[in-house]
Amino acid sequence: MLVKAFILNFSNKLNRMKKILFTAVIVFLGSQIGFAQSYLSDRPGIGNGSFITPKKMLGLESGVQYSNTEMTDQFDIGQLLLRYGLSNSLEVRASLGSYSRLKTDLRRESSTFDGFQDIGLGLKYNLISGNGLPTVSALAEVSLPVGSEYFTNEDTVPSVGLLADYSLTDQFAIASNIGYSFTTKNVNDSWLFTITPGFSITNTIGGFVGYAGNYFDGYEQHWVEGGFTVSLENGVQLDGNFGYDTENDIVFLGAGFAVGL
Repeated sequence: MLVKAFILNFSNKLNRMKKILFTAVIVFLGSQIGFAQSYLSDRPGIGNGSFITPKKMLGLESGVQYSNTEMTDQFDIGQLLLRYGLSNSLEVRASLGSYSRLKTDLRRESSTFDGFQDIGLGLKYNLISGNGLPTVSALAEVSLPVGSEYFTNEDTVPSVGLLADYSLTDQFAIASNIGYSFTTKNVNDSWLFTITPGFSITNTIGGFVGYAGNYFDGYEQHWVEGGFTVSLENGVQLDGNFGYDTENDIVFLGAGFAVGL
């Protein structure tokens, strides 16, 4: 009982810290936005890019997302991802998740739940730096069960992945991820595979379309996704994206920004 009480107290304190961090990030961004540098984000697709945050640069990514199924509506605000370059080949990252509101409509009874999602910590390391070859990086992350009751895995979940990007021309590139999440006490193992062609529309606007598959034990998701990015003169990237799970009839819409400081 003492252990459960300690974990609950720690989780409540962490959720309060997250609320403070949400406010602090906005204030920090407002004070630093004029000093933004060139930065390649992991937003807005389901997969991650192979780009490593340059040494001593802090990457900040954030956004909102609305998702819908036949029986649920969910709104996520935050999607906070902090990335810091320890060297030009290695970055440390913290995925601070979102504050979510979920509305369910089951058997003519509606319920609403809200709270924070789990957070994740990780490292991304560059394996191949391009020069005529694909750029390839390795990603190792661990999800920590500190989220609210209805938005947590209730377990520490490690995962690993390989991330690749290859420029075919100045206007066209292709990206792909292969990832694996390990089995834990409360969570089954799963695989992730993405393949995402990207293209330039103008010097400052880019687009992408692609496929992302999540493969669980007895359950699969097959996402068709797409979106766009807009690069501003001050180094900020704005984005919008959408996705549709053809297997389970789920749709999402999202928007956000990214900047290197």
